[in-house]
Amino acid sequence: MLIMNNDCEKCGGRCCTGIIDVYSSDEIFYDNTLTTHMEEIPYDKVMIMDDNLKCIALKNGKCSIYEKRPLVCQEFKVGCSCCLNFQNKKLNSHSCEFCTVSDVLKNKKN
Repeated sequence: MLIMNNDCEKCGGRCCTGIIDVYSSDEIFYDNTLTTHMEEIPYDKVMIMDDNLKCIALKNGKCSIYEKRPLVCQEFKVGCSCCLNFQNKKLNSHSCEFCTVSDVLKNKKN
């Protein structure tokens, strides 16, 4: 079993919030208990959020599907500027226009 980074455990999954895109190449793409379509969003599917806009796979501050989490979650690197901003409560959603995760995903699709 894969273990989350200690920094992730201390943070409690603050980055697991808002729109988390899921693509057909993701293992959980067809799992309708975790993912949904949103017409106003340009992604294939997204993770379902709870009432607090947190990913429903986040349980007690940890990812309950860590081994099969979406690629966008896998590419979100611990210690990157966005990660640090989430940890320091300077960000509460993935809204930055310079998101390195999106760049990585675009390059993998090409």
